[in-house]
Amino acid sequence: MYVSQQPILHVEARVKNNSDGIIVRTDLVRDEVTQWLIDNFVVLSLGQTISSFGGLSEPHAQVLDSILVAECSGGNLDSGAYRLQQVQLDVQAYQLRTQSDQQSPPNTQIFDESGNGDDVPRARTLALPNKDLDGLWESLEFDQPIQSTILSAISRMVSFSARRLDKWTINWNRLILIWGPPGTGKTSFCRGLAQKLSIRLGKHYPQSKLIEINAHSLGSKFFGESGKLVNRVLESIELLLEAEEDTFVCMFMDEIETLAARRDRALSSNEPFDAIRAVDALLTGLDKLKEHPNVIVVCTSNLVTALDQAFLDRVDIKQYIPQLSSRPIYKIYKECLEELGRHGIIEGTSFDVVQVAPTDPQTALQYVEQPAEQLILPTFDDMLLHYKMFPDAIPKLLADAVLESIGLSGRTVRRLPALSLVLYSNRARCDIRTAIQALRMGIASECQAMAEATMADEHSGTAAPNGQ
Repeated sequence: MYVSQQPILHVEARVKNNSDGIIVRTDLVRDEVTQWLIDNFVVLSLGQTISSFGGLSEPHAQVLDSILVAECSGGNLDSGAYRLQQVQLDVQAYQLRTQSDQQSPPNTQIFDESGNGDDVPRARTLALPNKDLDGLWESLEFDQPIQSTILSAISRMVSFSARRLDKWTINWNRLILIWGPPGTGKTSFCRGLAQKLSIRLGKHYPQSKLIEINAHSLGSKFFGESGKLVNRVLESIELLLEAEEDTFVCMFMDEIETLAARRDRALSSNEPFDAIRAVDALLTGLDKLKEHPNVIVVCTSNLVTALDQAFLDRVDIKQYIPQLSSRPIYKIYKECLEELGRHGIIEGTSFDVVQVAPTDPQTALQYVEQPAEQLILPTFDDMLLHYKMFPDAIPKLLADAVLESIGLSGRTVRRLPALSLVLYSNRARCDIRTAIQALRMGIASECQAMAEATMADEHSGTAAPNGQ
């Protein structure tokens, strides 16, 4: 008899940070919270946050900060609400780490050294999950379920690797490439991914670290030195993996084309053999790292065609991050404007569509906006369904601003709502209509700058990608 596998409902239980730095036994909290949820809830919804813990044993209730229903993976359930009898509950308890928790691992002194004669270290190490990365994953917006797909796949990959699969039979490198145009959120995606993996894999690895390699710092003006620097950094990481087998390590290299450039093109450069040695050292180091089941390597690239074929051949997962479309841009603008509203910079306003004569269902619809305690803008779907027919409605004006923003980088979109108020409004507090007018002026300015830069590039015979 065939039995379908139940979907897995992932729940994150955050433990409070104590001023005395005490680390709480999250495994005990995890088991207690799992049973408490089963005993006290019939249905849980995605995004649901629980902050009241009545019925939970006193010691555990006191250390809990919140419980978040984060994600559901597997199965065919499309609803955002799930009956606990129909899912497998996966609760992970975690405690955010802070800067004071950071300790330099042994044999990693090279991480703190600077490269290229500047003060920029070759790498930085963050204990995970880290307070500095809290909320980063949730702030990312994509049309497709890229986040859940990649998070689930890598979690399973690491779990499989922990079973010590035969390396000659199962040949993978746990190497992930996130690529796409500049400004689409690739770097934030990788850092947020490391944070989420440290929580999701908490049952397998009680400790986690993010090691960010500064690829640019591994270049050297001295002939032959770049390859040696790459080799020393990767050897240091390998020593760390050997010393801390129960620690999950996410190694992150931004703009990997700096180190993994095509060797056939390097032959035409001023120092071809130095560039080739650096790529050789990187590939050799990656081949050694894959022997350790507790590490993944995540890289980003703006120029995937510039990457060496041998490096690309080692990549297990290649994920493209596209430019933002209308839906995520609208959501980003909505979040930014509402955040400005929460801090009193934009006045609170509510929006509605009602019948002219409420008692007569045959009468026409009219748009209504009125003062409110908070600014709450409708969702993208609500805007399309109810407000698009009213040209002067605030949600429609915001949608117009969204269309004008197509082609702008994600980082530009996220900074424009606040930046535009600084540039184009001199009021300490303004209404939402003024804020959107300022936003559209900021968008127009950015688009004009992009057009002028494109024309300059065409005249000079070069083409710089958007966001560079």
